[in-house]
Amino acid sequence: MLAADAPETPVHTEKCILYLFELGANPKAADANGDTAAHLAARRDHLRLLTLLSFDAKWLRNDNGATPLMEAARTGSWKCAKHLLHLLRQKRFNECEKHGNSKRSRLLGLQDPEGRTASDLAKLSGHSELASYIEREMQLVVDADGWISGLTDQEEADRQKLQRLAVAGDLAGLRRAATRGSCDLPNQWGRTPLMWAANKSSCVDEALWEQLAQLGDPTCANKSANSCLHLAAMDGNSAAASALLAAGASANVWNFRNATPLMEAAIRAPPATAAVGRVLLDSGADWSLKNQLGKTALDFATQKGKSELAELLRGYDGKIYFEESLALPKPKHAMRLEPVHRQLPRYY
Repeated sequence: MLAADAPETPVHTEKCILYLFELGANPKAADANGDTAAHLAARRDHLRLLTLLSFDAKWLRNDNGATPLMEAARTGSWKCAKHLLHLLRQKRFNECEKHGNSKRSRLLGLQDPEGRTASDLAKLSGHSELASYIEREMQLVVDADGWISGLTDQEEADRQKLQRLAVAGDLAGLRRAATRGSCDLPNQWGRTPLMWAANKSSCVDEALWEQLAQLGDPTCANKSANSCLHLAAMDGNSAAASALLAAGASANVWNFRNATPLMEAAIRAPPATAAVGRVLLDSGADWSLKNQLGKTALDFATQKGKSELAELLRGYDGKIYFEESLALPKPKHAMRLEPVHRQLPRYY
């Protein structure tokens, strides 16, 4: 809770937060007002911490009947509001009926004891643009197979324009056209213009990425749970990865294949590209995680002939993630962390 209520913290804080979970910290614990870490993070627009909390912990009510989304709407916390809204685009978090999205509709439509939704609270607090964004998100439909529909003709035109600019590597065009409302418009697979840009090696301008990472949701993921960071790692786009991480994306987020961005870099990035691996490792990526087949990023880099990245990862082989350059002092009664590869945590 103290971490959630602090001002936005640097990227290395992720390891400290994950260490607290490793020691058994309860993400659903509440203070005297019924506020959880998610409520506190949402008020501060503290995306880095909110991203790391479990899904269920992000939809609890406090003593005033408010969810973290309501708190984000009330305080104008765009980053956290977008993160919470976009989670419900993903099939894994959205138990849909055949012709609708019951869980998505229910969570987005939750009301406080006075009958106010997140959109209502945003309006009452003077955040009309955010209120409109929430209402637009509620109009999207995610079917039982995870396909997304519901964009207006103008929204689809805006989405296609940004996608074309990203695919063409038109950096000046992207800089002019990108807005807070358009960067995260999804196609039917949930892929956004920000994801197209992250997955393009020609979109590597650092100034552009500082802009895009602030306008868009760095945590947004498509139908396959591939986030912007996964896609940047796949293409070896270290400029995109660095900006996304600085904006609050998690270095250890997982997709449907139970692969982290570091694993995807080892599997799919160009053979001569190790820079994105360095960015991920410097930002707290856990090199010891295994996917569902028991393979680590080093296993994949070796298998795929990524010699430069494999050599980089061998420097970490055998080291314990939470004991390597960890800023937190070790608690007196902390569990002993054996030097073995840990399974991928399901914090997200």
